[in-house]
Amino acid sequence: MSLGVTNFKVARGFISGKLLDFLGVYVTNKAMLPNAIPTEETRGFVDKQVPNTPAWVDDFAMRNLLFYLWPDMQDHVGLEIAPTYSYLRVYKNGDVLKKHIDKAACEYSISITLKRNKEDDIWPLYLETDKVSEVLLEEGDGLIYKGIENTHWRNKFEGEKLAQVFLHYVRR
Repeated sequence: MSLGVTNFKVARGFISGKLLDFLGVYVTNKAMLPNAIPTEETRGFVDKQVPNTPAWVDDFAMRNLLFYLWPDMQDHVGLEIAPTYSYLRVYKNGDVLKKHIDKAACEYSISITLKRNKEDDIWPLYLETDKVSEVLLEEGDGLIYKGIENTHWRNKFEGEKLAQVFLHYVRR
């Protein structure tokens, strides 16, 4: 398989079953911990893309997920790739993910919805290739894309909470 001419693909049900249930509970509980919002003092970094929102670089469970899903990602992109890092963020009402292109360590990425409030509308993720595509991800769905080539963003979040993990890889 490959990403084809669009440079992205939606992988429905990329994570499912008990693994998805576990990760949903895990991230919900983790977001309620003290120091969930990163600061220089608590964790040595500030999330500049979405400030004042719970976020973790290479959280232990997400780092393991990065490696666990590595063979599946290779199948989807059709190339030999290597894991670089994971990023977990639990968005809250009012958050905005501004238009951006990722750094070099994010050559091939997957953005997976781990948990969302069922009462909330699905929060679109926008990806610009030769045109702008609106992508809607249910729990367990993933968007596989070339983060260093394609501008992507999310407009203002009108829901309550949404947990998203970003798994990043580079070509070997």
